[in-house]
Amino acid sequence: MGSGDAVDWRSLAWASLGTFGCAAAANTLNQVYEVANDALMKRTMRRPLPTGRVSPRHALAFASVTGAAGVAILYYKANALTAGLGAANIALYAGVYTPLKVVSCANTWLGAAVGAVPPLMGWAAAAGTLEPGAGVLAAALYFWQLPHFLALAWLCRGDYAAGGYRMLSLVDATGRRTAACALRNCAYLVPVGFAAVWLGVATPTFGGGAALLAGVFALPAAAFYQAPSNAAARTLFRASLAYLPLFMAGLIASRVPNTHEASARSRLQLRLPGASQRSYLVRSFLGDF
Repeated sequence: MGSGDAVDWRSLAWASLGTFGCAAAANTLNQVYEVANDALMKRTMRRPLPTGRVSPRHALAFASVTGAAGVAILYYKANALTAGLGAANIALYAGVYTPLKVVSCANTWLGAAVGAVPPLMGWAAAAGTLEPGAGVLAAALYFWQLPHFLALAWLCRGDYAAGGYRMLSLVDATGRRTAACALRNCAYLVPVGFAAVWLGVATPTFGGGAALLAGVFALPAAAFYQAPSNAAARTLFRASLAYLPLFMAGLIASRVPNTHEASARSRLQLRLPGASQRSYLVRSFLGDF
């Protein structure tokens, strides 16, 4: 999406490999930190560390090698900005998000922010800088992750309680708060397609199609809200698995080559929101808690 008329597939492959290394390091550090918690959960007790198939020392060595290699690949095969984003995301995931999981249910929202960074890395690798259009990808990933994970958190709430994690689903006996948050973030996806058109990232037809797709995604979220149950949460989770690849495929099919001119114009048009708008944005975000 950040490329010009032609996509440099070799550079894309290197960027993907470097991002893979960063992700491997972050996930490994997460499992080293949570080995005691993972041993208490059915979903994770058979991972290599809780079962003793891999020692913490070997896991840390693996994380060090993959993390260093991933950042180095991004630095030498992409650019310093992409490498910096990769290194920062390792630190944010393993150093902030992971410890926060046993402290506050706000970890879910921070985790969504972590998941929104890799698309920024891809744009930075392609364009050499971050432009407003990159925010379309980050927003899509951020808002998508919340209904995706909240459905999973409701389905696995017993497991999360056994592991000592703080999740919204554990302080929501009826499921209505969890479902309302999922539905709200599905609604936030509706204008993302129009933003892609306004920022010169996609052709005009994409806005309506993306809004329709978000509306369809919101239907199981609404059903979950009306009658919270494991079956409704499972349907929402499955819908989330379909939504993201469909959104991304549509975005690629509607791609407008990045000439940097549209991004420059949108930067000139962007203004800091007024006091009432800032208040609305803050209330919308805090409403998720």
